[in-house]
Amino acid sequence: MVERKIVRKRIKKIFIEGSNDVYDLKSKKNPNFFANNILVHNCSEQCLPGFFACNLSAINLRKFVNEEGFDFQSFYKTVYDIMRLMDNIIDKMDYPDLRFKENSIKYRQVGIGPMGLADTMFALDIKYDSADGRKFAGEIMRTMTSACLDCSSELANEKGRFHDYDVFKDDVESIMLGFIKGHERESIIKDKILKYGIRNSSVTTCQPTGTTAISCDASYGIEPCFGLVFQKNLIDGSIMKIVNPVFEERFKDYDWYTDTLIDKIFDNGGSLKGIRGIPKEVREVFVTAHDIKPKDRIDIQSEMQKHNSSAISSTLNLSKDATLDDISNIYKYAYEKGLKGITVYRDGSKKNQPITFTKENKIITEFERPSKLNAEVFTIDTGNGKMYVTVSTIEGKPIEIFLHIGKSGQLLSNFSEALGRTISIALQHGVPVESIVRTLLGINSDHPTWYRFEESDIKPSQILSVPDGIAQLLDRYYIKNEKDDTPFMGDICPSCQRSTLLMIEGCKTCTNCAYSACS
Repeated sequence: MVERKIVRKRIKKIFIEGSNDVYDLKSKKNPNFFANNILVHNCSEQCLPGFFACNLSAINLRKFVNEEGFDFQSFYKTVYDIMRLMDNIIDKMDYPDLRFKENSIKYRQVGIGPMGLADTMFALDIKYDSADGRKFAGEIMRTMTSACLDCSSELANEKGRFHDYDVFKDDVESIMLGFIKGHERESIIKDKILKYGIRNSSVTTCQPTGTTAISCDASYGIEPCFGLVFQKNLIDGSIMKIVNPVFEERFKDYDWYTDTLIDKIFDNGGSLKGIRGIPKEVREVFVTAHDIKPKDRIDIQSEMQKHNSSAISSTLNLSKDATLDDISNIYKYAYEKGLKGITVYRDGSKKNQPITFTKENKIITEFERPSKLNAEVFTIDTGNGKMYVTVSTIEGKPIEIFLHIGKSGQLLSNFSEALGRTISIALQHGVPVESIVRTLLGINSDHPTWYRFEESDIKPSQILSVPDGIAQLLDRYYIKNEKDDTPFMGDICPSCQRSTLLMIEGCKTCTNCAYSACS
């Protein structure tokens, strides 16, 4: 039993000292382990014993939206048919170990889950974080589980119940019938279950749908839309802005829908919040993950958990200024609302830069410098004299810069020292090098000059000023892709090397190349 009291260990500071191999945790008899006296599994939506396999399927909800609303009747029939398909797959699929096959055939667990919930709500003009949104999400899950159990009871009559059903009959029937309470076919399904039993020990779930959702042009699982506009690299090297399909279809012919507006939305992190010229009713419905309060996310997940025979994989993406108390309260509230699991990801907590914590609520504080740092020394000719630049790094990433201009006056000396300190503070607080370069590049002065960074340079670069020289140096030596002007939104993707690796549905997923850490 999970203790009601959440013990919080305060982390004082975190900084990168090197890289070590990381191994997946396992034990001889069960693939889980104890962390802080809590039994932990590697998967949040399927809590399975050893040698049990995930047999999952996702249904794109937006396909059931028509002019009259959401077609629950067609949705019910589709889920019913997929349930029969998934049960057949258990007998036909190949398994990596005979023990997986034996357990799968005995207990016949499947996990049919929803996908594209956010897009579906957009299409129906339902606000995700509203009473109507919670009601709709709950009804989706109740309908899905009802259709699955309806089919599973028919299958039990045709082919037999799952192993040990009779041993746990009362508990199984009580729990399963609780999931469909209030559905219009509740009494019919109840009579069938009491008469035939059920063939599958579990039927529904809410799993990560990463690459599946991308291939179906759907929003991820039950997650809110992460951004209405994002960028994607094309195979020819060009960059294309991708607009949420529902938003584009609904409003592309409106006067206020312009290329300039799309750029503004992208620059605003994909959110409509604070952007003028968009009708109020549109801004209220087309909300994104960072627009929604954590408690509202938990409330909608709670409604879906009531009708879910497994669990839910969902991530609360918090801003960088989230406090330890904020996170603690989220876990407490999730427990009180009956969630089986919840994932919290604070923006920037996994970035490749030092992050420190204090004993107080404030999370990001002054960077604590390690006793030793690697450093490189450069010289740049400026119109004010030769500038010496010392760049200290951690894992090759700049974290500290010292500037000195030879034979300069007191004013220029003070300016260069202040500029170096300001850049250092920005780097230590997670500001991307790209942002610093874009800010300083092109600043003019009364004394521009020319300089070759390398002897192999065909022609010299024009150094407009001290800040411009620093920007060119950082751009040349510390930015891998000089053409990458993507705003910093997430971690670096190991596949495409862009800052588009986001925590979605409890899984690291790249919005640019579709890489998924869970695939």
